[in-house]
Amino acid sequence: KMANAIVLEVLDFVRPIRLQMDRVSVAQVVQDAIVLADRKLTRRATALSLDLPPDLPPIQGDHQQLCQVVTNLLINACEAQACGGAVHLHAATRDAVPGTEPASVVVRVADDGPGIPVEIRDKIFDPFFSTKPQGSGLGLAIVRKIIDAHEGRIDVVSAPGRGTTFTLTLPVLAPGQLAF
Repeated sequence: KMANAIVLEVLDFVRPIRLQMDRVSVAQVVQDAIVLADRKLTRRATALSLDLPPDLPPIQGDHQQLCQVVTNLLINACEAQACGGAVHLHAATRDAVPGTEPASVVVRVADDGPGIPVEIRDKIFDPFFSTKPQGSGLGLAIVRKIIDAHEGRIDVVSAPGRGTTFTLTLPVLAPGQLAF
């Protein structure tokens, strides 16, 4: 089973991403990702807090691919916890900065786990790099590939002993703009 899962992840990584772009609700992506992550995780005592405003604007994206991104981040956050711990998922709208940045939806997945050691932080998005004994090292590499394909950005902030926060920034669908 594990070998099959690794082969499927490798295939996902090496194939070009073919996005099925549509008008996407980030709130729905997050809700679906929570369900998927819950199915993939063994029961843990990790608490999930959710701050998901009802008025998030739509983005142009691939619902399935974005679900995979948020699911991977949630699973990593939960697995980083010792017994107990908390994961916080927050989404908000960021206004456009004229001439530099379009309006965007920002999604943060934060945990209060041990953090990512400074010496490996630059490697976490590298293919086949993993700190998990049975990890393939493709989860975060695939996440970055999907976010890049959506013309978005992923940032990470981590402090040893204080947790890690992954921030996704995805451009908002402009009023009247049609998804292709």
